[in-house]
Amino acid sequence: MSAIEAAPTASSRYIPDVSFRAAIVLLAAAAAFLPPPARADVDTEHMFGFTEGTDIGTPHQAEAELETIGAFGRAAGTYNTQWLTASLKYPLSEQFRIAPAITFARFDISGVPDFDDRNQVALNRLWLEFRYHPFDRETSLFGLTFVAAPFVGFVDDVTGAPADAWGGVLLAAVDRALIPERLYAALNLVYDFGRVRDYGTGLMTDSSTLGMTAAGSTRLEPWLYVGAEARYLRAFDGLAFGNLVGQAVYVGPVFYMTLGKGASLSGAWNIQAWGQTTGVAPGLDLTFFDSQRFKLRLAIEL
Repeated sequence: MSAIEAAPTASSRYIPDVSFRAAIVLLAAAAAFLPPPARADVDTEHMFGFTEGTDIGTPHQAEAELETIGAFGRAAGTYNTQWLTASLKYPLSEQFRIAPAITFARFDISGVPDFDDRNQVALNRLWLEFRYHPFDRETSLFGLTFVAAPFVGFVDDVTGAPADAWGGVLLAAVDRALIPERLYAALNLVYDFGRVRDYGTGLMTDSSTLGMTAAGSTRLEPWLYVGAEARYLRAFDGLAFGNLVGQAVYVGPVFYMTLGKGASLSGAWNIQAWGQTTGVAPGLDLTFFDSQRFKLRLAIEL
């Protein structure tokens, strides 16, 4: 589905399957055992959906996180993929944090051009994330955090084909309280890159994406923030950019809520509002990007 299409395609109307609903049930069940909502202790890292805030947590206070991201809708056929990531975040100081993570993926693909039909669950990636937080928005003009997250993978992240993969994500995040304890805004510059070697063919494929994102969130209740974000992404055919192959703009709502002291639930829904595959007239890019994407994240201090 797209905001600028007169009639959505069948694939864009496709509702995420039972694996998505199972992830929702898992997050909801975990939340059910937590205390009732309380006034939000602002943690902007989780406040803006796919856009990252700059907070990294309290030194030596570990945080467990469960996150599910889903993508669905391509130019033809059925494309529905979800990634479930479990991570343990540990701030070593007020300025530095490490976080190992593991990702599993669920692929439901049929009739998509250039993709093999696939219905499977797989171990997707192992991550190790590093965050450096030199400026805090409470004592500086704005908050600033740099993120580096290298990974090794075991399947193609897009098609689900068995493969060797490696790469990483580099991100710079800025945020600021426009109205203290009520209205927050964030900007991100993100670059991710990776190389995939297909087990079946032995072919290696390089790719990278450069993105700029912006988001804002406002308090509706002492325990609830809602807002919106916009993301502009450019896809390239090399590790360090290369030829531009596609681009897309996503927009959508975000939310952040507390579930008791030290716990929060947050999420986002993004819809591709504009896109262009290189060499094709502008409209949507459903070759290199998904029609829609969602995120749900449960975080609990240990």
